Amino acid sequence: MLFGHEEKEKAFKNLADSGALSHAYLFFGDSQIGKCNFAQSLAYYLEYGKFEILESPLIDSVILKRDERGIIGIDEARQIRNFLWQTPLKSARRTVIIDEAEALTPEAQSSMLKIVEEPPKHGLIIFIACDSQVLFPPLLSRLTKIYFARLSKTRIREILIKHFNIPVKKAESAAEESFGRMGWALNLISSKKIKNQVGDLKKNLERTIFDLRSQNLIKNSSVLKWLLEREMFLKKYNLNNNIQKKVIDYKLQKN
Repeated sequence: MLFGHEEKEKAFKNLADSGALSHAYLFFGDSQIGKCNFAQSLAYYLEYGKFEILESPLIDSVILKRDERGIIGIDEARQIRNFLWQTPLKSARRTVIIDEAEALTPEAQSSMLKIVEEPPKHGLIIFIACDSQVLFPPLLSRLTKIYFARLSKTRIREILIKHFNIPVKKAESAAEESFGRMGWALNLISSKKIKNQVGDLKKNLERTIFDLRSQNLIKNSSVLKWLLEREMFLKKYNLNNNIQKKVIDYKLQKN
């Protein structure tokens, strides 16, 4: 179930029903706010008429993610071309969702540009990223950009209480620590300790920022500024997480 994006859902249903969907979108905004879930829900709507992720398999849609090297390369881009040019079997569109589009290599982006410039009649490509500038300008200029904002603490609190029957105090605590992201709030509620998740540097960094702000905003202002800048770079660029973690740990030790 999607939360906080009701107006977008209504708009995309109207676009789909009227055959007015663009051939290529960029869904951007912070992590864990529902971008990929929204894209998948749209794919299910095109195939099954329901704007939600179902247990039924998608026939005319694929989701592309990073490979074991942490990239989406030229071979995957070529597979996308072959997939999109096939005739849909169940849907009006053949849909490709590219999660974490910042992982696309320059060669893959060049290949995607050619597809977007001359899109197949029934093709739909949805790029998903944290930052709207992660793709190179020629490709970016040909995408319809849709921004996904964080939710307010009040909205997250209301959703947790109304739809998940979470006690008020627990809902308030999760909403406060979620940084406006519904996905993170649900992780907190289900006792998935974000600070112990391996390999998710961005979540750990945001938790550190939150803790420092809570301790002493004035005293920690300098390191907070540095951490916020580092967070921006992590969202914008495909950086080595191990190296970045060492840099951040060193900075915090000095502080």
